[in-house]
Amino acid sequence: MKKALIFILPFLILPLFLRSDVLYMLGLSFIFVVYCVSWDIVAGYTGQTNLGHTVFIGIGAYTAALLSIKTNVPIIASIILGGIVSTAFGLAIGCVCLRLKEYYLALVTAILPLIFIQLANIYSNVFGGYEGLSIPFSKALPGGVIGNYYISLLFCILCLAFIYAFINSNIGLKLRAIRDDEELAEAVGIDVVKYKLLAFCVSAFFAGMAGALAVHYKLTAGVDFFGIPLMLEIILGVIAGGLGTFYGGIAGGFAIYVAKNWVFMQISSIVNSISPFRISDELILYAVLIVLIVRFPRGLFYELEELLNNKVIKERLK
Repeated sequence: MKKALIFILPFLILPLFLRSDVLYMLGLSFIFVVYCVSWDIVAGYTGQTNLGHTVFIGIGAYTAALLSIKTNVPIIASIILGGIVSTAFGLAIGCVCLRLKEYYLALVTAILPLIFIQLANIYSNVFGGYEGLSIPFSKALPGGVIGNYYISLLFCILCLAFIYAFINSNIGLKLRAIRDDEELAEAVGIDVVKYKLLAFCVSAFFAGMAGALAVHYKLTAGVDFFGIPLMLEIILGVIAGGLGTFYGGIAGGFAIYVAKNWVFMQISSIVNSISPFRISDELILYAVLIVLIVRFPRGLFYELEELLNNKVIKERLK
């Protein structure tokens, strides 16, 4: 608990020192962290390759957007309902997909975001097509940029606390058993399909709520919530930090989002101003991540943990 408070404290005082544009970006980074950690429930703790996680983010986002445009549902209710509707879709998709294994599951789930993007375009009178939906200013999060920042931070902390409790419960232990040896887990009496489906639904719930909050944060909902680039960034964030480590997903997700939307944008701007060859921030991001994944295949969190353990062992041997 003390370690968590020490980690959170700097974020509580950052608004005193940073510009509003940086605070706006950091607020979105907290939402992105929830995307990453919720995906890690299925990928890292259950061992299932779900490449359609953005479906749940997009469903939550569009649920909140449509409720905000067509009803007077309070903001917090639309966020929770976004999570509930995503969970319902997660249950339906999971019942069909989770009986598949290995790359079959990956292929089927990878197609799902493309289907939803096409549906948003086909029913453009409802979902706004590729242009998306604009949310009324009355449905914006209160308190301006600073208010958005603190609400997003609080949301992130609460989601991470619930996910941490979930993965460290008896259920989380069973999910790890399924990940490590599915046949053995089934042999000792664990209902593999049931717990896979539970993990899928919990993952969908938090992803849906995060997507819904992002709509109220940005006041727009578009097909980019379903997009492959977002899915790729989520995967890279978790893998860079450490798959199935919880803290790795947090650190990796935060680092990836800040790097892409701030650090690498500054670098690409400087490079493009002095070089005849133009590069994008995405190019820098993917190049750095390839190096990280090749150099640290288990993730930075694993490497740091191993480094600290080796240091402790050496000190004890002295």
